[in-house]
Amino acid sequence: MIIFGFVAALYFPDSRQMIIDEAMPVLQPVLVWNAEREMEELSRAVRTQARETYRLPTRREWGDWLETNFSGGGGQDPWVRSYNYQSGADSFAIQSYGPDGERGNPDNLRISKHRPF
Repeated sequence: MIIFGFVAALYFPDSRQMIIDEAMPVLQPVLVWNAEREMEELSRAVRTQARETYRLPTRREWGDWLETNFSGGGGQDPWVRSYNYQSGADSFAIQSYGPDGERGNPDNLRISKHRPF
């Protein structure tokens, strides 16, 4: 019955926003944890491909690489934005701009790894 009431409340726009606003402090850490887990998974896939091909994807190739290897929204962070990618001579980084979607803010998430070869 509680679940039915919750679903019914989400149906109405006025109560939907109120529920989302109240739930965000609880949901935000879960979304951050999920983004960190997904970025680790993406980095493992990049490293695996790099070991097989002896090259990292380029920033220009990143969108196609995500679509090919992580279809169905797997290349998007929990806030429904694509993960960002940078590569250097000996490392790469995957980043999410976090809940607010703005670059350079304290809520940004980033993982950096050295290339495996």
